[in-house]
Amino acid sequence: DTSSSERTSWLLKNSFKYQLSEDWRLIGKFNYAVSDSSMGDSYSGDYTEAGLGYAYRPVQNDRLNALFKYTYFYNVPAADQVTNAGAASDYIQRSHIVSGDVMYDLTHRWTVGGKYAYRQGEVAQDRNHREFFDSRANLYVLRADWHFVHQWDALVEVRRLDLPDADDSRSGVLVGVYRHVGNHIKAGVGYN
Repeated sequence: DTSSSERTSWLLKNSFKYQLSEDWRLIGKFNYAVSDSSMGDSYSGDYTEAGLGYAYRPVQNDRLNALFKYTYFYNVPAADQVTNAGAASDYIQRSHIVSGDVMYDLTHRWTVGGKYAYRQGEVAQDRNHREFFDSRANLYVLRADWHFVHQWDALVEVRRLDLPDADDSRSGVLVGVYRHVGNHIKAGVGYN
């Protein structure tokens, strides 16, 4: 009888920040979830996301800011977990991701930056017969911000995602305008 079921889930979410000096910070997170269903392994799920980052945010001269990060990601979705399109999310993913972000203030009006991220991942399409295949990815981002009038900024960002194992790539451009609301919030609109 499948008219009722029980599911036991354990969730753990942690993050930390540690300031090594005035200019250097260490950041991290560990998110973990495990779910056990009375309807069998297909309705159970596992999720792990662990990350460690090293940030350079100088106090005396903050023209250059950088973040270097490593993330481990593992996901075994439950049978009733769905994608954005509403289809069942039935693949298993495990990945190691390294990334670097750098932003530099050219002037008080112009900031340029970039990001590179590499994912060494594996995907299995069947949770019962876990035959993993490679799923590597490279992400490239170039960005420019322009502070054109008091409390108003504009940005343009060019992105490219290369998926060598799928022999596919995608490119895109983001443009946006946003306004500063106080010292710590920005609100804006953009087009991708």
